[in-house]
Amino acid sequence: MPYHEPDSSDPQVLVGVGLPADAEAMREMAYVFAEEFCRMGWDAQRILRVFSNPFYAGAHRAYRALGEPALRAIVVECVGVWGRRRGEPTGEGA
Repeated sequence: MPYHEPDSSDPQVLVGVGLPADAEAMREMAYVFAEEFCRMGWDAQRILRVFSNPFYAGAHRAYRALGEPALRAIVVECVGVWGRRRGEPTGEGA
């Protein structure tokens, strides 16, 4: 088998497909990105910078599709739910 021609029977060959995505799918994708960044301990401003940066293609695509106000609302909601780091005191029961 030549080096540059993939073997169609090889299960390790990467295959990409395009999937249709409507506005609701884009909104769900934005929530997933925002939640993931929140769980890493990032604040809302840092997350919004990622969404507005074209280098981060998936997040930026959601930013362009939904607009900044909708994305800001998603980020604020996710930070409110997931913004505390594990082990950080919540103030409850103290």
